[in-house]
Amino acid sequence: MTTQNYDKSRSILGSDESFRLLVDSVADYAIIMLDTKGQVASWNAGAEKNLGYRQNEIIGRHFSCFYSSESVNEGLPEKTLKLATENGRYEYEGWRKRQDGSRFWANTLLSPMLDSQGTLIGFAEITRDFSERKNADYARSLIEASLDPLVTIAPDGKITDVNAATESITGRSRIELIGTDFCDYFTDPEKARNGYQQVFRESMVRDYPLELRHANGRVTSVLYNASVYKDEDGAVVGVFAAARDITERKLSEERIKQQSREILELSTPVMQVWQGVVAVPLIGCLDSQRTQQFMERLLDRIVETNSPVALVDIMGVPTIDTQTAQHLIETITAVRLLGAQVVLTGVRPAIAQTLVHLGIDLSGITTRSSMAAGLLVALDLLKLQVVKKSENHRGD
Repeated sequence: MTTQNYDKSRSILGSDESFRLLVDSVADYAIIMLDTKGQVASWNAGAEKNLGYRQNEIIGRHFSCFYSSESVNEGLPEKTLKLATENGRYEYEGWRKRQDGSRFWANTLLSPMLDSQGTLIGFAEITRDFSERKNADYARSLIEASLDPLVTIAPDGKITDVNAATESITGRSRIELIGTDFCDYFTDPEKARNGYQQVFRESMVRDYPLELRHANGRVTSVLYNASVYKDEDGAVVGVFAAARDITERKLSEERIKQQSREILELSTPVMQVWQGVVAVPLIGCLDSQRTQQFMERLLDRIVETNSPVALVDIMGVPTIDTQTAQHLIETITAVRLLGAQVVLTGVRPAIAQTLVHLGIDLSGITTRSSMAAGLLVALDLLKLQVVKKSENHRGD
């Protein structure tokens, strides 16, 4: 077997020792000589490194052992020999199998070898491990598939790579961006730099608000997220950063705030019910935000109408707690500072009992059970009186 395979090797390679040394010196490439049936006739150091077999373990075996069982069942090894013979060479990429069963992504060039009469005497197969490129291509595909701008940054703050989304949001090409300081593309470069330094201190940054400036001057609000990445020895070699465009979210939040303000205004109307008297019917719960707006609207209306009396009706307030009562007292105090008086109306029996139970002192505040009764108090404070019109009698 050994002599036979050696003879096959010699018939394919010839006896040129310098060529043999050259083949063995190429450690990154698996250079394999096959006979016409696909059996391994020669094996270099690169083949041992990439495929895991020693020369005495592989010589004489069919090269289909480098393929997965699925590929063998599909007849792929024989197809490659046929295509190489028909076309003069055959190059392809795909998974190859090592001796230990692990796989790697390989680039393979298969060429037929002919003697001086043009007779096929075997094949030369050159295989290179392209796993790193495959992984890089895969990672690149993932990066490009992202709709968010993604950037890799060196420790000195220089951009090392970007995806298409980054080109779009900045208005600059990948070539223009690589090698430049990433902070230069934000409206506040110093804030961006602080965020970048924070990544090194804490290993990551989450939802750091920044504004990106497009080449045409357009500004985009983003949330900056970043983390460090390391080499095989654990040393930090850079930062991987993503910027989430929150323009639409901010617009939606602003619309919601505007709608909330409009709802608050509609639910807390301040009306002038008489010359010198304004009224505000409160409906629903009073929180800090709503109380603040209610107070501002009431005070503004008192000044606008020069009204000395304000009716505050709490008939529509479902419950009163300590915080709600405090809000009311603060509002009443503010109205008094303007020189006006407050009449608190709509005080139901249940509300009255709650206020007593909470120990809220309303002794200095005029209260009435209804707005109608409160309006009579307001008119009395203005020294006005409502008189029924006498019936008109037709004379004789």
